Amino acid sequence: MQLPAVKDIVLVGGGHAHALVIRMWAMNPVPGLRLTLISPQVYTPYSGMLPGLVAGHYNFEQTHIDLVKVCAWAGVRFIQDSAIAMDPVQKSISLSNRPSLGYDVCSLDIGITPQHTIEGCEEFAVPVKPIGQFYSHWQALQKDLLKHTLQTPFKVAVIGAGAGGIELISAMEHWATENKCHAQFSLLGRASILLPDAPKALRKKLSRHLKLKKIQVHLGFDSQSISASHIHSRQTKIPFDKVFYCTQASAPQWLEHSQLDLNPQGFINVNNQLQSTNHGSVFAAGDIAHQHLHPRPKAGVFAVRSAPTLFNNLINYALNKPLKDFKPQNKFLSLLALGDKYALGSRKPFSFSGAWAWHWKNHIDVKFMNLFHELPAMEMNHKPQVLHADLQKALGIKDMSELFMRCGGCGGKVGSSVLSDVLHQLTPYQHEDVLVGLDSPDDAAVLNIPSDKKLVQTIDHLKSLINDPFLFGQLSALHALSDAFAMNAQPQSAQALVQLPLASEAIQKRDMLQLMQGALKVLNEHQCALVGGHTSEDTELNVGFCINALAHKNQLMHKQGASEGQVLILTQPLGTGALFAAHMRGLAKGLDINNALLHMLQSNQKAALIFQAFKASACTDVTGFGLLGHLAEMLKGCDLGARLNMANIPEIDGSLSAMTNGIYSSLQPQNARLRLAIYNQDTFMNHKKYPLLFDPQTCGGLLATVNASHANECVSALIKEGYSESVIIGTITSLPESGLVVLH
Repeated sequence: MQLPAVKDIVLVGGGHAHALVIRMWAMNPVPGLRLTLISPQVYTPYSGMLPGLVAGHYNFEQTHIDLVKVCAWAGVRFIQDSAIAMDPVQKSISLSNRPSLGYDVCSLDIGITPQHTIEGCEEFAVPVKPIGQFYSHWQALQKDLLKHTLQTPFKVAVIGAGAGGIELISAMEHWATENKCHAQFSLLGRASILLPDAPKALRKKLSRHLKLKKIQVHLGFDSQSISASHIHSRQTKIPFDKVFYCTQASAPQWLEHSQLDLNPQGFINVNNQLQSTNHGSVFAAGDIAHQHLHPRPKAGVFAVRSAPTLFNNLINYALNKPLKDFKPQNKFLSLLALGDKYALGSRKPFSFSGAWAWHWKNHIDVKFMNLFHELPAMEMNHKPQVLHADLQKALGIKDMSELFMRCGGCGGKVGSSVLSDVLHQLTPYQHEDVLVGLDSPDDAAVLNIPSDKKLVQTIDHLKSLINDPFLFGQLSALHALSDAFAMNAQPQSAQALVQLPLASEAIQKRDMLQLMQGALKVLNEHQCALVGGHTSEDTELNVGFCINALAHKNQLMHKQGASEGQVLILTQPLGTGALFAAHMRGLAKGLDINNALLHMLQSNQKAALIFQAFKASACTDVTGFGLLGHLAEMLKGCDLGARLNMANIPEIDGSLSAMTNGIYSSLQPQNARLRLAIYNQDTFMNHKKYPLLFDPQTCGGLLATVNASHANECVSALIKEGYSESVIIGTITSLPESGLVVLH
């Protein structure tokens, strides 16, 4: 039995310390605690390998941690969004694109942002930090350098002659030289010498190296402003075609209003336990934290070293147990990569250099990244799970046996306080046909059905396929609405059936609010009023909706009605079943999951209107029975067959890879029984797309038949409306000698 979640630990930001905390959690999860990561990026860069990425020594995946994949593997919730505010008193985090998220314990590892102290820098220069946003700018510069053909060199400048700026410009110069680009690189620094805190011998070697690479170094250059083509100091100006700035960074501005104790530079003051000095439930690590009793420079080594203490203290705070101290070391190893697999290093008072130093650094960096790239298979824990006594108390039980003896005499209903608190925060669409709804609750909803329209009613239910209740709420609503769209009906009202996992009341409120706010986002956008529902407890999150829709009888589209010679058009790619089966095992790429969600979150309503405008003779949505199952339903009883062009069937990125590795949805074997409907299945059983025919879809697209004479025009209209993968996948034919479908 999965023990209930009692308290939420929320990590804000995907920095190095939090990535390590997630990995530690995978190895030692604590029953009753739930870990969540909030990050705006799916991939978080490892700063130590950024110069190697720019230089061309590594590719993107080698230098980035796939947070979606790591979180799925570790059993950690991943929420892709940006924190914009927080209330440490109410214990909530405000996010850009969804309702605020509550927590019991919170940790911030959100990195730093550029300090816009130079006039014109926001308009004309590219910041190196946050690193996650830098790479696209470097890719754009690469294209500019490759196509530059003028006699004068393409001028690239980097403002900031600290370690980061030196590594960056060295890496850029190396890439440009390797690719025979005509470029000139300039490094601008305010100090009179390079790396004033580094050993003298290291500084001399660095100066020789920069001179050898013909990188112009302008020291004592106090940048005052940046114009469209020059960087200006009080005395002179430096020309550029592209300028980056790698100067002192600052904390995000929203922290100023967070009520957290900050140092004069805006960083979070933390004590030796990495706790905020004025709000004990908030912790901080990485560059955003300032350990005021042991101040240290902003360096990744301290974030990495602090991770075990942070992991321990987050859990112990949630369990009301003593916390441990973290004391950062006074001396640490510094390795400076200089582009061509050469590095300088120091550990005061010693310094060294050479290719061997770069390979040493490479070994350290690759070893660290392999912690997240080579994820071990997680074995099932068969030991009896026990809630910590403090969590039992928070859950309102005296003994573990009470969890296993929940009587169910209430029918598994969720408590009224959860419902009332959540409903109070919901604002459903106000439909004129709703006579009695959520705003005037009664034993049942009362609806008006216009006399000139027909009632179209459908119901659908989903088990959570993603560990984000706000997103899942949207997907569930779209999935349920899709049947109405397939019939060209306008949604009028909906009732929800929600099954929440057993958890503390606080967590049930948080999940219910996120879930219903997500669902309402979709329902309200489609002018569909939420009028009621039912909520109960279960072992996992499940959501269903009963949808009432309205349509004029002569405007309804039906599943059957295709004619021989018409073409089949599919609006969305296939493969969500296999891809999310891989995701649940921590084996899917985060980018593939993100791309799939973009398709799944696209409503089928506009596609249905386009099909109706092009006089589609039959239409259905492709969901649980897979493409072949829903096509068979279209053909059933019509004495017609179909010819499918296998090359044209679109797939979601990552789905075929999952299938090749033997990962399928649990419904795939049942759907595959319909293979007997394929006339020439033996010929195509080994085709790479063959399994896609049976893959069950969630929030799949529409499949419709239209006349061949305007099929291309219909596809163009769909693509123009945003259904970018719309394609003709086959034609309606007479019945083959056996079965229903011929593959080709």
